[in-house]
Parts: sequence; C-alpha cells; structure tokens
Amino acid sequence: MSSNVKRLGTFEGVFTPTILTILGVIMYLRLGWVVGNAGFGGALMIILLAKVVTVSTGLSIASIATNTRVGAGGSYALISRSLGLEIGSAIGIPLYLSQALGGALYISGFTEGWLAIFPQHIPLLVSTTVLLILLVVSIVGAKFAMKAQFIIMAVIIASLVSFFAGEGGNEATIRLWGEFDKAPFWVVFAIFFPAVTGIEAGAAMSGDLKDSRKSLPTGILAAIGISLIVYIVVAYWLNHAATSEELMANYTVMADVSRWKPVVIAGILGATLSSALGAVLGAPRTLMALGQDKVLPFSKIISRKNRNGEPITATFITTFAILISLVFGDLDTIAPLLTMFFLITYGTINLAVAIEKGIGIPSFRPAFTVPIIIPIIGGLWSFAIMFLINPVFATIAILLIIVFYIFQVKRGLRTPWGDVRGGAFLAISEWAAKTAAQMPKHAKTWKPNMMILVENPKNWVHLIEFINDLIFPSGTLRVFSLKISEHGILKGLDSLRNRLFKNSKHARETEIHEPTADELEKQIEDLMAPLKKNGIFASGTVIESNNMLEGISIVTQVMKGMYFPPNIYFLTMSSDRSKDERLEHMISIGIREALGICIFSLHPKNSLGVESTINVWLRRTSPNKDLAILLAIQLHRNWNGLIRFVTVEDDEENRDKSLILFEKLSEKARFPANTEVEVIIGEFKPSLINAPQADINLFGMSSELDCNTMHEFVELIGTSCMFLKDSGEESMLV
Repeated sequence: MSSNVKRLGTFEGVFTPTILTILGVIMYLRLGWVVGNAGFGGALMIILLAKVVTVSTGLSIASIATNTRVGAGGSYALISRSLGLEIGSAIGIPLYLSQALGGALYISGFTEGWLAIFPQHIPLLVSTTVLLILLVVSIVGAKFAMKAQFIIMAVIIASLVSFFAGEGGNEATIRLWGEFDKAPFWVVFAIFFPAVTGIEAGAAMSGDLKDSRKSLPTGILAAIGISLIVYIVVAYWLNHAATSEELMANYTVMADVSRWKPVVIAGILGATLSSALGAVLGAPRTLMALGQDKVLPFSKIISRKNRNGEPITATFITTFAILISLVFGDLDTIAPLLTMFFLITYGTINLAVAIEKGIGIPSFRPAFTVPIIIPIIGGLWSFAIMFLINPVFATIAILLIIVFYIFQVKRGLRTPWGDVRGGAFLAISEWAAKTAAQMPKHAKTWKPNMMILVENPKNWVHLIEFINDLIFPSGTLRVFSLKISEHGILKGLDSLRNRLFKNSKHARETEIHEPTADELEKQIEDLMAPLKKNGIFASGTVIESNNMLEGISIVTQVMKGMYFPPNIYFLTMSSDRSKDERLEHMISIGIREALGICIFSLHPKNSLGVESTINVWLRRTSPNKDLAILLAIQLHRNWNGLIRFVTVEDDEENRDKSLILFEKLSEKARFPANTEVEVIIGEFKPSLINAPQADINLFGMSSELDCNTMHEFVELIGTSCMFLKDSGEESMLV
C-alpha cells in the first residue's frame, strides 16, 4: 500500500467509522420498533445484552492490538495471527460475508429513509444508484471517504438535537416490559444486534492506520462507550414520545416526533450512507487480506490494488455481492443473518484472547490488559446468543466454519507468523502430563511406547514399517542415535585403521563417511516421517558420547524420567556374533530400568513374509507371556492376520492341560475369534524345525535364553523372530 494512504489517525480512521456505523440504520429505523415491542425495560435489556458482546470484544481487540502490529484485514488479521491461518481463514470468510451483508443492510436503510421523502421512487433503483456512488468513492480512496464522514457526523449530531427537542409526550409513564406482539424477545434481539457491530468498521481499517496499537483500542472503546449512552437515551425518549402502536407501525417515527423533521431525515440518510460506505471500504480489505494470505482461489487477482493502494478487485467483488443481497433480501431478512456471522467472529476473538491469557505465554504481554473473565464471558455469551436466536442456523453456521477449517487444513496452508496454537496444546499436554503423573500406574493404561537405538538410519527404512505395525495407532516412538566423540574408543580405532591404510586403494574402498550430528538428525527425521504421517507421536535425538554403552545407559535413564516415558526397549539382533556382547549389555540396561525387552531378528531371506500369521510360543508357566501376547494382538490388528499359540508338551496328558489353559486364557484375555492353538508333542528344539509356518515367531525370554540360544532358534525355525521379556507393567487380562 502506498505511503499516502497510511495516514489515518484514531479519530478519522477508527472512532468516526465505528461511531457512525453504530449510530446508523438500526437506531433510526428499528430502535423505535424494538421499544414498541419490548418496552423501555425490555429494550434496555436488549441493548445491554448486546453491549456485553461488543464491550468484551472491544476490550479483547484492544488487548490483541496492543500486543502485536495488526496488518490489513481487521478482525480476520487478529484471529489468524492468534489462532493460526486455518482458523483465521475459516472465520474470515463468513466475516467478509457479514461485512458485505452489512453494506446491503445499510443501503436498505438509506432506501427506506429516501422513500419516506420520495415514495414514488423505485426502491431497487435507489439502492443500486447509492451502491454505484459508494463504489466510486471507495475507489478514490479511504482518506477521501474518511474526510467525507466528518460532514455526516455533524448531520447526525444535528438530527439527535432535533429529535430530543421534539415535543412528543404521548407516554407519561415508562413501560418496563412490552407485549412482544410483533416478534419474541430473541428475534427482536437479532434484528437489533447489528446496531452494535460497528466495531468492525473501525477494525477493518487496521491496515490504513498510522498506529494500529494505539488507534484500535482507543477509537473502538470510545465509540462503544458513547454509543451506549446515546442508545439508552434515545430508547428512553422514544418510549416517552410515542405510543407502542406508533413505534411498531412507523419505522420513521424518530423523524415524526422531532422538532425539525428534515434534519432527522438527513440524519437517517447520512448515517445509513456512512455505514454503507464503511462496509464498502471494510469488506474489500478483509477480502484482500484473505487473498494476500493465499487462502482463496485466484488470490493474486483478489489481492490486487490500484495506484492509490485501494483493493480494486476486492471492491468490485464486494459491490456485486451487495447488489445480489439487495435484490433478494430486505432489512428485516438481512439483519438476523448479519447477527449470526458477527457473533461467530466476536466469539472467536474473545476465545483467542482467553487462550493467550490462560496459557500464560511470555509473548502475550499487551500494553492494555484485561482480566481473563472478560473474554471468557464475551466468547461464551456470543455463542450462547447464536443458539438462543436460532439453534438450527447457529448449528449450520458452526458446521460451515468447521468445514472451512478442515478444507484449509487439508490444503496444507503455511502460516508465515507464529500463533498461539502450539502454546495452547503444549499447556494442555503439560497439564495432562502432570495429572497423569499423579495417577497410580495400572496395566489398563498400558500401550506400546518404544525406544530404539538407530546406528544407521538408512538400514531402518523397511524395518520402520514393522515398528509402525507394532505401535499403531496409540503407541509412541522415541528414536535415538549416538555420535561417538573424537576421544571415544571407536573413533580411536577408526582413526588407527585410516592411518594404517593411508593412501592405499583398500583405504579408499573401505573408508565410510560418518554423518555429522546434524546429518544424523535429518536422517532420523526422514525415517520417522511415515509414522508421523500416520498420526503416531515420534521423536528423535542424537546424543554425543565417549562410549557407546555409556551413552545408551544415559539416554535410557533420561528417557525413563521424561513425561510419557517408553516402556519397551526395541533391540535388533545382528547375524554378526561379535555384537552379541554389546546386545547383552543393552538387555541388562533395559532390565535395570524396568523396561519391557523386545529383541528382533529379521530373516535375511524371508523377511516378514506376507505379514499375516503370528506364532506365539508359550509355556503353561511362562513368566513373559503378557508382552508377547499384547504385541501379537497389535500385529494382528494392523496385519489383519492370524494369531496362533504354539506350545510344546512331552505327553498327551499335558497336551490336554495346555488346551484347557489356552481356552480359559482366550476367554479372559478376549483373543480374536480366529485365534488358533497348536500343541506339539515332543522336545522343544526339534519342534522348531517342524513348527507350523508363520511370518513371524514370538518367544518369551527366560533367564536361560542367551544370545547363542536365540541365534540357534532363528536358524532352526527359518523365519523372523522376536524375543520378549515383560517389565511387569503389562497385563493381557485387563
């Protein structure tokens, strides 16, 4: 936007459009009808209930505006900068529609006032002519339009003087409560509510202000306060000046009871014209801001400006939208729709401030602070009013917002600024974690939370799919890798090897580039990407250590002390027997930290087969059956496969005992209906050779089961295997 446009101060840029929009069509043409239906007491209640929303929203706008620089887009900018671009755009679209409908509302009001003078004129022709005039003025520029509104303000002041100077006097007493002959309370409220929505006229000019932090709160709050007094006094005087029947039958009663009727008619025309101008200026700026943030189709065209910095394309689109509204709607039809859209916007603004204050993030430190109860009341009351007015339409409106939001999320919008959502969810998770930490641990809450040591992420690309099947959908994964420092033993051996084979062909062929810590972190992040895409909580880290086992021990202890600690240590068994000693040390670390142990051996040829059948080898007195069965159930769910329990007995009598035991176990543990049981008669190791075929075999780890025995099992059975040891926290029976 060119520099000559950004010159608007508080009075002309915020206070004037706000106060003129509030003291507009509803005050002149519908406040008398409201008083006639509701009585002065009822009208006062409606005014105050409506002002609860706008006062709290005005205070919330002041709070946000004094915390951050607000660009173009007014309330849309406030919401999107606080709650994120997706929510901001989901609210911004109905906000724009409400501003366009507001333009139609105010032009309809102008037309009613004009027809009171020239009843022979064609209403649609009058409305269309006014719209075209406003289009020309808005294209000329906001500065010119704001100056023109000073004249209108003088006319409105003169009309109010004429109104209060009128004799009236038809009512000697105050009617505290009306009969609501024309409409029930909340319908009357809905028709009145657009009277207090003028704060959008000022907020929408945020991108044209010299200092939005100062001008928005000062101008909006001043306009709200002054207009509240004016509305109460006007309502009281209308009650005093005319009968209920006159108030309900005559929309231009303010002019009829005034001292100088032409002055009030001029006020009606001026106020409605000014309000319409505010809508024609404000709505395109909201639409332009939506275009600038690329949340709409043809965003580049929509966000186009002319040489004066005016949103030229958005202005023409808004003019067309207003014209459509004028053709198909009237004042009483448009007002309730306008109310619903504005209530959604105001409720969301209050919600944003309540969240920012509630989570206590340091970045939210506005110069203008409000107690948290104010935005809470404003937000809750806004949404409550929607349902009190029309629960069906309120539900439809909220569902549309949700649909807009989901659509924007799926588009993958990238927010170029920070927002409060991360802090809000972090605060919720911290509260939940603290609360969960105080609860006693129970096997009922168990889920597979794994930790994995990954030395070379590139070797885990296919194995990570198997990890996904073990923990999806509710499990978590913590991946760590170790970077041995320059003084570490392994580093020393590598350095010695390189020196011995320096400049040799063998050195060039065998030397492997070791990734840096940053490269390792990137590789781990890429490795976890498929799991995150599936909605699994996965995190990774790279730790520098002087020694591999020392680093593993430290990482394991640290992870056990975290919120949401791991409960399964997933290890892999290499065909290289020289690594068995390290594996046994890692098993000892896991047992010391009370973790469930899962040792996986991937068959070099058969891999995981067709990922269907799972053999679970159990003894009747197995102490490690819980983890094996729980992980088998996880694989069954994600493979849509078959669980087969396999046990070995030495005679038929024990075979029958095993079958009875598994039948009872199946009932208590709620095994899948297609679960099979296979009892083999004979010795254990020969049974491995003749075992029923499966894609993976699961074994419980007894204290006698060392690495050599596990290697032997893998060779005999000829499939991928997992060896599992319970931590004591698992139970298949809960």
